[in-house]
Amino acid sequence: MKINSMKKLLLAILLVFSLALTGMPFNGPVKADAATYPQWSPTQVYLGGDKVTWNGINWEARWWTQGEEPGKSEVWKNLGPADGNPDPTSYPTWNPTQVYYGGDRVVWNGYIWEAKWWTLGEEPGTTGEEGVWKQIGPAGPTVPTVSTPVFSVPGGYYTSPQTVSISTSTSGATIRYTTNGSEPTESSPIYTGPITIQTTTTLKAKAFKSGMNPSATATAVYTIGSTPPPPPGFKIVGYYPSWQPGKLDRIQWDILTHINYAFAIPTTEGTLLPLDNPSLASTIISQAHAHNVKALLAVGGWEYNGTILENVFVQATNTDEKIQRLVNSIMDMVNQYGFDGVDMDWEHPRRDMPSQTQYEKLMLALSSRLKAQGKLLTSAVLSGVSPEGIEYWDARAHTDAVLNAVDWINVMAYDGGDGERHSSYDFAVNSGLYWKNTRGMPASKVVLGVPFYGRPSWASYDQILQANPNAYNTDTSMINGMLAYYNGIPTIKAKTTFAKQNLGGIMMWEISQDTADRSKSLLTAIGQAASQ
Repeated sequence: MKINSMKKLLLAILLVFSLALTGMPFNGPVKADAATYPQWSPTQVYLGGDKVTWNGINWEARWWTQGEEPGKSEVWKNLGPADGNPDPTSYPTWNPTQVYYGGDRVVWNGYIWEAKWWTLGEEPGTTGEEGVWKQIGPAGPTVPTVSTPVFSVPGGYYTSPQTVSISTSTSGATIRYTTNGSEPTESSPIYTGPITIQTTTTLKAKAFKSGMNPSATATAVYTIGSTPPPPPGFKIVGYYPSWQPGKLDRIQWDILTHINYAFAIPTTEGTLLPLDNPSLASTIISQAHAHNVKALLAVGGWEYNGTILENVFVQATNTDEKIQRLVNSIMDMVNQYGFDGVDMDWEHPRRDMPSQTQYEKLMLALSSRLKAQGKLLTSAVLSGVSPEGIEYWDARAHTDAVLNAVDWINVMAYDGGDGERHSSYDFAVNSGLYWKNTRGMPASKVVLGVPFYGRPSWASYDQILQANPNAYNTDTSMINGMLAYYNGIPTIKAKTTFAKQNLGGIMMWEISQDTADRSKSLLTAIGQAASQ
């Protein structure tokens, strides 16, 4: 009897082993290997492919990172539970506004899904076997089937009580809401009709169904406030990056006058690469137009996927034929998506070099085409002077002909260096006055740039606040073991006031780096200072 049992056991082991060798499926219970990785450290630099453990989950870095907590930043890929046991609660619920990469896992409609490649807005299970999502298995009974409600609440600024109506495309859902910024619960008031907004209010709404897991609901956040519009003609210009699709709540449409979608990328042949995150661009354009905000296409930037773009621009414009091709490519993209103009971010043409002439030809040709359609042309330019007030040689590469052709310039009065050189108030004042006084530009055509990040950490203002909740009231704060220099609310307000009194507007790089907390928001501070 013992011999027969031992033989059966050995035969079973051999069968499993042979199936593994032949690639045939084995449907017995499987437990993933519990790989051991070091605990994530906020002060450690990680490179693409590095793996860590954090909050019971294994994570893999997609690219260089420091201080970005796994689970709160898209740089980290969720590899699953650290103990190897499949656990659906370790995967987030699919979000139509979130970018997912190959290998990312989500929970949706009761199943765990894995992305085969990059995706945005493609619902798991709706595109068949050839779709981007691969079904991994059931998520368990605690995550029910649910469709994402689509909310709509009118925005704006009101100086008297205003009635607001909530709508959702999900039939049969019970809508509950709060008007104090807290998360709606199943004990919150049920929406049955218009809500009267008395003062500045953060309105949140959620859709609940019987037995629905609250973590699977959708939330819409809108601020209905009494902030008056900026003075007539004063421009408030914000850049929004294509690589941050999940932070649209940082955009305050009642404050902005213009938004620049960054970036369209040139090629050495005088064409443009396909626009990154085109659905995000379309969403931003649509929302901007609904709030009477102009949306511009920002072309260029400092680098793309590790390639510095200065030489790409030089090669893309080294013949008249290429210049015309690049102008055509830009206009095609502008018209395809419905942008209201172009912001040229060639960083940067060089004085007394071929790029100065090539840049001028490009801008004059582009201006002619855009003006014929009633569209805008702006340009991101050097600060003009150093933090010590010394003129930068290459600032003169922006010739008088270019300055006359643009509607305005966005002065990058930041990145003067690390520490105190980064973006002080005096640096901003000297930069604005260089373009206005030394270069003789009309005040209305000089828009002063401010940073929403610090140096030398390069941490966003939002990250700095997370490290120090009181950082909003000063310009220096510790983060990841280093002292970051940035612009807190007092400095941002002072710069905005200077721009309102002496220049034509204020610009920020960039909106997604702001905090979602409106009481500490830099964009909110800009709106307040501009309206005083």
